[in-house]
Amino acid sequence: MHLHRITQPQSDADRKHIQRSASLWYSAGSLLLALQSLIMLVVLTRVCDVYVAGVFTIAFANANLFLNVGKFGMRKFQVSDRLGQFSFQEYQASRVASCIAMVATAAIYIAYSALTVGYSPEKTAIMVIMCVFKSVEAFEDVYTGAYQLEDRLDVGARMFTIRAAVTIAVFALLTIILGQLLPALAITTIFTALFLCGQIRYVRRFYGMPHQSGFEGFRKVAQLIRECVPVFAADFLLFYMGNAAKYAIDAIMDDAAQAYFGYVSMPVFVVMLLASFIYTPMIGQLTDLWQSGQLREFVKSFAKLAGIVFGLTALCDIVAWLIGIPVLDILYNAQLESYRWELIVLMTGGGFLAIATLSTLGITILRFQKVLIPLYGALSIAAYFMSNWSVSTSGITGASWAYFATMLANACVFTCAFCVGMKRMRPQATNSR
Repeated sequence: MHLHRITQPQSDADRKHIQRSASLWYSAGSLLLALQSLIMLVVLTRVCDVYVAGVFTIAFANANLFLNVGKFGMRKFQVSDRLGQFSFQEYQASRVASCIAMVATAAIYIAYSALTVGYSPEKTAIMVIMCVFKSVEAFEDVYTGAYQLEDRLDVGARMFTIRAAVTIAVFALLTIILGQLLPALAITTIFTALFLCGQIRYVRRFYGMPHQSGFEGFRKVAQLIRECVPVFAADFLLFYMGNAAKYAIDAIMDDAAQAYFGYVSMPVFVVMLLASFIYTPMIGQLTDLWQSGQLREFVKSFAKLAGIVFGLTALCDIVAWLIGIPVLDILYNAQLESYRWELIVLMTGGGFLAIATLSTLGITILRFQKVLIPLYGALSIAAYFMSNWSVSTSGITGASWAYFATMLANACVFTCAFCVGMKRMRPQATNSR
């Protein structure tokens, strides 16, 4: 078994400073990543037209779907690997493999869609390059996870915040100068990959991270990949369900409709973003509570997090009702008043998505991942048929309600699965004391 060499601060004051810095930088970085598509879409809407915005919307959704292949559900597993079951080199090798698989599977899917749905060559190229663009984020994630495991999330958060900010600025500038999405996206992809390489070298030189702790061969890498398959499948299918309505619109309606649905659904990220600010930095703490057998504190912590998510959802619904549509009208230079209720429905669905994600995190900590694949598989099939039927009968309104129903079902099913997991896996936690 590997033992990770954790970088420890010298004093309580240093620890508190690092924790505050990590929280600040992680919040800023998560906000920028969440705003990435919004800012890019705003620039494209102003510089190009609504149809280009529609192409970007489905390309970004596709890229984020296959981003789950690149990340392979490994971040939660990696950060909760407090006993050092796998080394960083093994996590790194598995991430290289998953990033290659991400681009390959995306290219195959896009080629199939181009033939069946009828994409133009330019739209096909944009969708492929967007997947390559997001693969950089997938590779960066394994380093951020390694820094977090060594109690230096502040370093990783600072690095991805800077990269996200610079990348957004470069894309916006290139789009304005070139006036086209395809060349701007291609150049930005090359730039962000080179920028990440520079950041990795910088952290290794000045912080000595990540620490290498041995490599036992590709058999160990294969074991790691097998361990993460259930979490990957869950993340992939959950993201598919979150975007099933967009895929239905892509197949049934036109790029303009896709753009309008993208405008209205964009604020959904707010609830998920705010929730991730709270529970992502707590993965290590929650894992320690479970592994030490502190069940009561573990349950109280999750209940508190769920309560915060519900409170944030209610607050976001109120704000969306009061000022959401006017703000979106200004951002996208569009008339969206007729979609006010759709906005609220989507925002509430985003809250249920946050609850489902929190439950999946808990199931991963319990190492009860085997339950994820069959449940997500069944829910994804239901989401596919529901979204296609809703969009074909009620357009954008039907897409909004299909999203809401799908996320509500996910929240209920996985909260129940999490509770069952705590009961079944409790002896292992208690015995680890």
